[in-house]
Amino acid sequence: MKLQHLLEAEQEAKRFLCRLKQVKDSEINGRVFDENKFGSTKSSKETGSLKRSSLDLTRCLAKLRNDKY
Repeated sequence: MKLQHLLEAEQEAKRFLCRLKQVKDSEINGRVFDENKFGSTKSSKETGSLKRSSLDLTRCLAKLRNDKY
């Protein structure tokens, strides 16, 4: 495991958690979500950003698991 990959994963995890907080705040304000289902078909810039940060975090974690990088 490379230190650089660990630091990248830490940064991406923090970014993901920040985006998650934004989505949860949107839900509390009633702007984004259906009352019956978290993450319904309604979308917003917050949910799109959360999905993107999830993908980026997944890629960083894959680098940690794969020694070839």
